[in-house]
Order: sequence, then C-alpha cells, then structure tokens
Amino acid sequence: MKYYKLFLAQLLGALSACCISSFSQASSVSDLLITEIMANPSAVSDANGEWFEIFNPTSDSISLEGIFLSDDGAGNNHTFSNIGGNLLVGSGEYFVLARNGNTLTNGDFTADYVYGSDFSLTNIDDEIVFSDALGELLRFNYSSGFVVNGASMELLSESMLTGNYAASMSTYGDGDFGTPGTAGTYAFSVAPSAVPLPGAFWLFGSGLLGFVGLMRRKSA
Repeated sequence: MKYYKLFLAQLLGALSACCISSFSQASSVSDLLITEIMANPSAVSDANGEWFEIFNPTSDSISLEGIFLSDDGAGNNHTFSNIGGNLLVGSGEYFVLARNGNTLTNGDFTADYVYGSDFSLTNIDDEIVFSDALGELLRFNYSSGFVVNGASMELLSESMLTGNYAASMSTYGDGDFGTPGTAGTYAFSVAPSAVPLPGAFWLFGSGLLGFVGLMRRKSA
C-alpha cells in the first residue's frame, strides 16, 4: 500500500508541475521588449516621423487588442484597436508603432500600427506605458540626454534600462538612423516553448496505465 501511495503522489506532483508550467508561461504584453525609439527624427518633422519598436521574445503571439498606450502626462492616451492596423505581435517579430503610417511623409519606413496624434514622444524626457484595465504591463522611462537628433535609440540587451540603449548606426528611408522592423545592433531571440498542455495529459495517461498494470500484477 505504501508503494501505491508513493507512486500516486509522484504522479500527481508531475501532472501538477506540467499543468502549472504550461499555464504560468502564457505570454502577455508584459513580456514584450521596447527595442528601439525614434523620438526626434531629422529627415521629417516629429509629428510625421516619430516611431518606436517592440519585440516579442516569446514562443507565442501576443495581442494588443484593448491595451492602452500612454505616458505619465495628461492627454497622451491611445487604445489599441484594429483601426490602427495589425494587433497581433508574432513570436520573434519586430513590430513598429508610429504616429504616421504614410511612407511618403514619415521618413520612409513601414509601420505595423499607427497610433496617430493620440501619443507623442518628447525630445527631453518621457514615458512609454502599456497597460490594461488592471494596471501597468510594460513601461520605459527616459530622461534628458537620452534622445539623439536624427537617430533612434536601440536596445543592446534584454534589460530595458536607459544605459542599455545606444544610437543606431544604420540608415533607413530618407536618411535618418534606425532599423525599424528589423534587428538592430543586438539581435534578440525567442524563448523556448512552454510545455504544451496535451503533454501533461499524455504524462498523466501514461502514468495511469503504468499504475493499473502494477495493480493487476499485484492482484494476480
């Protein structure tokens, strides 16, 4: 009987670990990285050429539907909707959000999503905040000295601290420096996949069959 109890405890523990792992690793906006920020373009005006880029380092697609974009000031608020463009950030995708999606007037880059005049980036200090009805999900703050005229600031590691950003050295479109929608100086990677839920059920089924076989041999 003690072997039966031990086996059952181990089986349930393994099943619980698999299920918890599968659910706890579900990807969300909080997993995104803000990888590049163009706050002060030179080839075009700020109102036309501002943009920033996010990267999805997870193995799942992440939806922006219903998410709020804001800073700490009043009047700089945007709610993501399909009116602005695509709402799904695919696994391993660099995703560009911009004030202006017209390549003829925005400095010649392609935007995945356009937030328009609802949100802007100052050249001195500002914040980029993603949130939902429950609270903040993702935030980046920058202060005086961070913004460079005519160049985006690229993230060089997976830690979003201002000291880990540097001015881009690659040109795009009408001559500003940046890599909108593509890997910059630092190429980010996708995290390993979480254990799929069906695998947990397979483990449970396999263990259950083994347990039944053991009980039959004992009763024979």
